[in-house]
Amino acid sequence: MAATGSAKAEGIRKQLGTPRMDPLTVLVRESAQNSWDAADTGSGSVRYAIDLARLTSEQLLRWRSRLCPGPDGGDLGIEELFTSGDPVMAVISDRGTQGLGGPLRADVALSPKSDFVRLLRNIGEPRDRQFGGGTYGFGKGILFATSSVGTILVRTRCHWQGRLQTRLIAAALGTGFQRDGRIYTGRHWWGKIVEGVPDPVLDAEAEELAGYLGLPPMQPDELGTDIVIVGATLGAVAVDGAEDEERPRTVRQAAEHLASAMMWNLWPLLLPTDTATALHCQVTADGVDVQVPRPQDEPCIKPFVDAYRALGDSPTTILRKRPATVLGHFAVRTGIAPIHTSVASLAAPFTGPAHHCARIRTPRLIVDYLEGPRLANDAVQYGAVFRAEQEHNQVFADAEPPTHDAWVPDKLTGNAASIVRRAEAELRTALAAYAEQQTGTSLGGGTQPPLGALANRLAALIPAASGPGADGGGGSFPSNGGGAPLARLTNAPRMVRLDGVSRIVAGFRVAPTSQSVTVQVIAAVALDVGSEDEPPVGADVPVVLEMRDEDGRTVPGDTVTVGPADRRDWIVIIRPASGAAAKVRLIARHGDA
Repeated sequence: MAATGSAKAEGIRKQLGTPRMDPLTVLVRESAQNSWDAADTGSGSVRYAIDLARLTSEQLLRWRSRLCPGPDGGDLGIEELFTSGDPVMAVISDRGTQGLGGPLRADVALSPKSDFVRLLRNIGEPRDRQFGGGTYGFGKGILFATSSVGTILVRTRCHWQGRLQTRLIAAALGTGFQRDGRIYTGRHWWGKIVEGVPDPVLDAEAEELAGYLGLPPMQPDELGTDIVIVGATLGAVAVDGAEDEERPRTVRQAAEHLASAMMWNLWPLLLPTDTATALHCQVTADGVDVQVPRPQDEPCIKPFVDAYRALGDSPTTILRKRPATVLGHFAVRTGIAPIHTSVASLAAPFTGPAHHCARIRTPRLIVDYLEGPRLANDAVQYGAVFRAEQEHNQVFADAEPPTHDAWVPDKLTGNAASIVRRAEAELRTALAAYAEQQTGTSLGGGTQPPLGALANRLAALIPAASGPGADGGGGSFPSNGGGAPLARLTNAPRMVRLDGVSRIVAGFRVAPTSQSVTVQVIAAVALDVGSEDEPPVGADVPVVLEMRDEDGRTVPGDTVTVGPADRRDWIVIIRPASGAAAKVRLIARHGDA
């Protein structure tokens, strides 16, 4: 094998094929997966960041001085990029990892950890970690594909031969060519030529060059890697109101998409935990932080989070009967479908209410979202999670394409193919049964009165009955000084099922005002005449649990303060008193609680 590794440039780029996902989403999936696989278990957490920034005039001169002129025969367009373009540099960084260790050249016998060679020399190396999500193999092509000039620069610090070593090298994938009777692969490197081989710049020289080019700082004893995508392509977004018209993403828009992609593809690793290594993600646009959404707080993905947490309590076991084997574990949860899309939904793998199953395996990375039947009521969504049995982790890993975004049984044979096919069939059956159950339950509910748009959606959450526990009566309509009410009920209380538990749901609307309005919800047992405002000591009474607005914002307790810019439509969720109907009334006043 050659010291610079195997494969032609065109072959590396083609290995990813034509991904179904946005290239920025693929970039997140592939780079985060490799950072996670490289986690230093002793660090306790992995910090993964992507920074997008346009170069200043001084930075342009510095980068140009190091990468220009381009390699002979390269025709990469680097000179044009730095002289007439406005390049964006995308810097992917990880800390709390082991860096890219191992030998520098591909013709040296590979050690157990040869990540440097796997990223910068070879292509398609087999996994070297039992439960790894992937390798710096075929998927690394996305790093070059998202560079307008097919060029990346890598700085890494690792342990090598008993000491810390910093390495810095640039690489490019161009087009193969012939010269003087020789065939060239189209792969290029910038570094230090040693015995005719381009090796990385090392240690102090590498640190100096990294500082000169403005790479992220590293602490003296810190391990990790920075990958700079030169002249990053950011993709495009649709133009509002114009069919089939797109415009290039701004740096900010691209950063927001990256943040959303991190949530949708990495959320099992982002959830708070006391027992596992944590992943901390960060995105910046021209030096300004762009918040990575918290999955547990986002209505668009919360049912999946709830289902994932349910895997630790009472999951459903997915089985293959003949030969008998456990394929994995399954859970599903229902939630309110968001009315409006948000920045958190930019990289969502589907549109509309969730009716999907997130499929994962041991590294806790999302493989894909398997579509299930839609519910009859678009106000309701459900999210399921399937976690492959660890015993079969390698089987499911082998079924993944280079982008790790599906389980393809046709890639396998024999028992392995049977495991993957049966798992998908059983999942589809479970999703269909759940959707049928929810639709049947919804149709069994009582007649719904005319409602406002939001109340109509939210009160339809899996209605179970309109009898015991819920009362069709309204409530008091409070006002300020006898004028128009500051808050009014828009939906009479109804009994619903939330995650298998009976709850009373009612809707109310807060009047638009220039001041804050504080609303208190009073729930009481409904009697034949009036309501029981003062129940006997020790009696079971309805309890107001929380309130939610149309964006899914949740406020615990019976009181909420609504500011002038806040959403006006809310629902209240109440724990019913056993065997008793309830009435709801509102007390509203100007000012904070």
